[in-house]
Amino acid sequence: MKRIIIFLLVISVILCGCSKQNNDIEDIVVEPEEEIEQLEEREIILYFSNSQAEYVVPEHRIIKVKKGISHEDYAKIVLEELIKGPKAENLYKTIPEEVKVLYVKIEDDTIYIDFSKEMHTKHWGGAAGEDMTICSLANTMTELEGIKYVMPSVEGVALNIEHMIIEQPLERMEERIYR
Repeated sequence: MKRIIIFLLVISVILCGCSKQNNDIEDIVVEPEEEIEQLEEREIILYFSNSQAEYVVPEHRIIKVKKGISHEDYAKIVLEELIKGPKAENLYKTIPEEVKVLYVKIEDDTIYIDFSKEMHTKHWGGAAGEDMTICSLANTMTELEGIKYVMPSVEGVALNIEHMIIEQPLERMEERIYR
């Protein structure tokens, strides 16, 4: 009989403890972590000079960008890749590595690009080098969807490397692409 009473007491304590509400426990709210930026891969085509500075040669590259990136931010990334220079050993850079992209704006089918002063002060010059810079820039940027014209400037002033002053938007230069 003693065992039965002890058994019933144990069961009643267990049942009372389980049914008792505990108001001291707060609800735990799990805040969602900061949204992880999702990246996507995109193929870009950059144009660099050949060894004779006669043509620009396309170089395909895969880059990762944020999904939903604005057209201006995407264009700036493409320009920064162009400034980094080619990966292929038989191609040559067309923009000095010290150059920074200060501003990118797209209006209709024209992209306006403002570069830092290093485009003037660090450019190696020469008519062929300047020509390759212009061809490279125009052909690379017109690879972007909807872009037909490229208007470069340096710190708000027309691009003026040495032999060229760019006061009108550049168009794609298909005849200067090596095939």
